[in-house]
Amino acid sequence: MVTDTDYRVLVHTPAELATEYVAWAERLKEDPGISFGVPAIDERVIPMRAGDLVSIIGRPGHGKSSLLAYFAREQAKKLEAAGEAETRAVVYVTWEQSAEELEAFFQANEEYSVTDIMWGRADLDVVRANSVKRGNVPIWIIGHGIGRAGQKAPRMTPDVVLGAIETMENDFGVQPSLLLFDYMQLIPVTHARDRVQQVTEVPHLIKELALRVGAPAIVGVQAGRDVDDRVSKIPELRHAQWASSIEQTSDKVFALWRPWQTEPPDSAPVELEGKSYVVNEQLLIIRMLKQRGDSGRWTWAMYFHPAYLKLAELEIRNATAPDAYPLPY
Repeated sequence: MVTDTDYRVLVHTPAELATEYVAWAERLKEDPGISFGVPAIDERVIPMRAGDLVSIIGRPGHGKSSLLAYFAREQAKKLEAAGEAETRAVVYVTWEQSAEELEAFFQANEEYSVTDIMWGRADLDVVRANSVKRGNVPIWIIGHGIGRAGQKAPRMTPDVVLGAIETMENDFGVQPSLLLFDYMQLIPVTHARDRVQQVTEVPHLIKELALRVGAPAIVGVQAGRDVDDRVSKIPELRHAQWASSIEQTSDKVFALWRPWQTEPPDSAPVELEGKSYVVNEQLLIIRMLKQRGDSGRWTWAMYFHPAYLKLAELEIRNATAPDAYPLPY
């Protein structure tokens, strides 16, 4: 059979694998990987490394997109500090928002929040100045843009996304350091017979993409409405659509719950593992549902301010005070 495909790249002889394994182990020692940047979480979670698939499950409005944007900005800062901003970048792939809407997350700062920018409250001179600075921040967006409306663009299947990433490397000499996908149920698959097959295949395709590109991939996953009927509204794996494929393929799975979105005004504090947390806009509950390579099911109560992409540990001793979560500048 004559073919242009190089199948040999998939074959690892024992001798080759011995050498490749040592090189891989050396990289693990040298590369700290990608973490949350929060000590309470990072001491329990193995850093994300090349080829990892990390799924984040949550209901709409509970912080999936904001947490992805948080990872993007934090990893971009690390690339800048390491002097790698010209050769490596974070790649954020979006089906849900325009490139301009997503950019508002990265333009936000202490002066103007995402909300201010979306309302059009930000001073245009400040926006222009921030945009000049943003031009040096290594966060690349793959998706449709309002400024390119009317231009013919391909449907964004995983193969097309891979082609776009290859264009980054070929045209600009930039390789991905982290891949972010928002969100899984919107990712189209070519030749899928039905929606069930499509969503079932997506985790495998994203995992393969992460391995081929050589970067970790974090993907947002929508939880079903049945989560809303629970007392503790932290999603479990079964609450994601076609969860068995996600559970099988993901190296790590996290669930998100913002009680402010579900609990009535003046509700009682949230009780978690013997601790109480006052319900307000900045309280985010994160639970680890799976971690390949280690056991454990951990839950963290976090301060999270989506409008400013701020994530931090709570002051537990003040966690029931009305002003428990001040802005952590």
